[in-house]
Amino acid sequence: MRVKKKPRAGSPRNQRRQQERSAERLLADRERLFELEPGGAPDSAIEIATPSVIDSRVAARECPRCAGTLLLLEQAAVSVAGLRLREARLRCRECGSRRSLWFRLVSANPN
Repeated sequence: MRVKKKPRAGSPRNQRRQQERSAERLLADRERLFELEPGGAPDSAIEIATPSVIDSRVAARECPRCAGTLLLLEQAAVSVAGLRLREARLRCRECGSRRSLWFRLVSANPN
């Protein structure tokens, strides 16, 4: 029985490929984390009193891929599973990736 040799751990090509794979895994993990945070998905929409606060909420977030600033492309009123939500469609100014941030309008009724 013949045993295959492992590639040399110290070769520059092998080290570069390992770094590239770990960087790709990190980006995928950061994307999944963004989707789990409040507003990352329709079922975890951020509660707001008025749509005018969406701009400031978007400005406070950063791109999960490159930590760049997010540009608000548009806001859309959508229905998801019977709920009326606001979808903020975003694009990163640095890397160009697109994503959505979700909001749910909650009326503050006086007593």
